[in-house]
Amino acid sequence: MRPTLVTAALTRLRARLCSRMRGFARDEHGVASVEMLMMLPLYLFCILGTFTYWDAFDVINRSQKAAYSVSDLLTRNQDLQGVPEAYVNGMFGTMQYMMGDTLPTNTRVTSIFFDDTNGYRVLWSRSSTTTIPRLTTATLSTIQSHLPIMYDGDALIVVEATVEFEPMFSLTNWAMQALDLDRMYHVVVTRPRFMSKICLRGYACS
Repeated sequence: MRPTLVTAALTRLRARLCSRMRGFARDEHGVASVEMLMMLPLYLFCILGTFTYWDAFDVINRSQKAAYSVSDLLTRNQDLQGVPEAYVNGMFGTMQYMMGDTLPTNTRVTSIFFDDTNGYRVLWSRSSTTTIPRLTTATLSTIQSHLPIMYDGDALIVVEATVEFEPMFSLTNWAMQALDLDRMYHVVVTRPRFMSKICLRGYACS
């Protein structure tokens, strides 16, 4: 009799456990909370990422407009002696002012001339920082892909602007780096408005 009683007791215990387990598996109390905890990091990343991407593209838009403004001001020069060096340095300050103190901006301005005999030639180049060297005819190849097809006697002003962008939320910093949005680089090429070429006062421009 004892084995029969033990077997019956174990059978009832197993049935009760199985019933409890099936009930636990069907019970959905607290599922929403668990799902929320699982999805919360993704929600936060999406929300913070939305603000960060909006901020990044706002900086792109502002820096492009600032670079075009500097290029436009330089190409409107009508001084036969050329633009003063102080004026060019003022353009660097203007560029930084338009971007604000929180966005470090480095700018390089280069005047380029083209003739059929010598090809592209740098007339003069100035940079807002020593970390970005001035362009020369020998190093012009570094931006030549940005230059349009020019005809004999054509001249250009090239404004290069590099903006260091730091996301407002460090959580999305790696995404900015992956999309190459942590360092924005713009090249603006403009022909002189009123002069055949833009010279720098005090330097040969032939």
